[in-house]
Amino acid sequence: MKFNFENLGGIDQGSIALGDLTIICGPNNVGKTYISYAIYGLLRHFKQWIDLSVSRERLTQLRDEGTLLIELTDYQAKLASYLKSASSEFSENLPHYFNVPEDFFNGAKAEFSHGQLVFDFTNEFKQSVNFGQSEQLSFYKAENETVLSITFQTKSGGRVPNQILDDVISDHIADCLFADLLPRPFVVTSERTGIALFYKELDTSKNAIIEHITSGDKLNPIDLLNSMRARYARPIHDNITVVREYENYSKQKSYIRVEDECKPIRDSLQELLGGSFKVLNKQLVYMPKKERGRDKVVIPFYVASSSIKSLFLIDLYINSLAEKNGMLIIDEPELNLHPDNQRKMAGLLARLVNSGVKVLVTTHSDYLIRELNNRVMLNLDVENKGQIMKSAKMTDLDLLQPEQIKAYSLKDDHQIHAVEVDKYGINMEVFDNLIADANELADKIYYGIKE
Repeated sequence: MKFNFENLGGIDQGSIALGDLTIICGPNNVGKTYISYAIYGLLRHFKQWIDLSVSRERLTQLRDEGTLLIELTDYQAKLASYLKSASSEFSENLPHYFNVPEDFFNGAKAEFSHGQLVFDFTNEFKQSVNFGQSEQLSFYKAENETVLSITFQTKSGGRVPNQILDDVISDHIADCLFADLLPRPFVVTSERTGIALFYKELDTSKNAIIEHITSGDKLNPIDLLNSMRARYARPIHDNITVVREYENYSKQKSYIRVEDECKPIRDSLQELLGGSFKVLNKQLVYMPKKERGRDKVVIPFYVASSSIKSLFLIDLYINSLAEKNGMLIIDEPELNLHPDNQRKMAGLLARLVNSGVKVLVTTHSDYLIRELNNRVMLNLDVENKGQIMKSAKMTDLDLLQPEQIKAYSLKDDHQIHAVEVDKYGINMEVFDNLIADANELADKIYYGIKE
């Protein structure tokens, strides 16, 4: 999947093609976050701009007969127009998505590149939706089949409105069609530490204001609430929503949490985190792994270290929300991490990629890039390779092929530059030049010191 951008923030023009692992590097204030947010928005919200509704006659047939068959290949001819429509609508809604003034993104475009795309009907699709106690919609498509079967079961007294029925059916047709074409994304923004720390205080303040203004006779609560709308982009809003629902989400178990072959991922996460999160008495706490000879410790989340706060949403995704063929987008995975833990983060990302999760990161960390490169170079004929991997606690799940990686660099010329990835890994010029400059300055100072 490829995305095209024009006049987006500091980006004049450029394209990003997703790999199993996609890396966007560059200095501050060149547009990395704009790109990652736009990719997330297109993947996360495209369904709202695609019309897959069924006719009133077909809804009547479903109610009367209890079954409806949808031939999915009928949609192939319209795939390009679906993605073009979604791209156009998303581009027009960029100010709302980023929560900025209408003229902020004049002429901006963020689009799917839809050439040569085809639907993939390889995998089985099976989902159901309950409407209270009386009605249920079931969806099923067998492996390598192109017919989606929809079954509607209802008891006397149940009557879900046609509009809701159509919306649910349309949404699931989109899921079935695009599940293997467009990954379902989860974003971890660079604002994650503040979100996890302050969301309850924000809720409390808003509720207090609502209670106050609704007690007045001359105030219009709706107008006032609209005027005090929070100023943050949709990805940050989505992070806040997830954190608010943490207690419910954390009860779910992702495939990474339950499958034996994913144990190396859980081990990598535990090496980084050194403990676990839990809700005790309606309070989120961090519980470090108990050390021998020391008492068990329970730390309220708001006084946990910045690195623990930074890892909170990543932990939630891995343990509760991760899906095969899903996508994890992380803005600055190195945020608040010691260099040693930045290297461990690279190992965690490599293992996620090899377990079936696509990963996109924006980063400033040369530690992260170098460690990823180590995992590429270990595919070569390396002397004492087994011993090296054993001492580094690596498994085959750590190794990355060059073909799995797409890397990009953003510079002051306002363009997106593809970075070469070969058998030695990602070209490190963007960091090597900075390190060379720093070393040169250090040498001048050191050799110029007068004893």
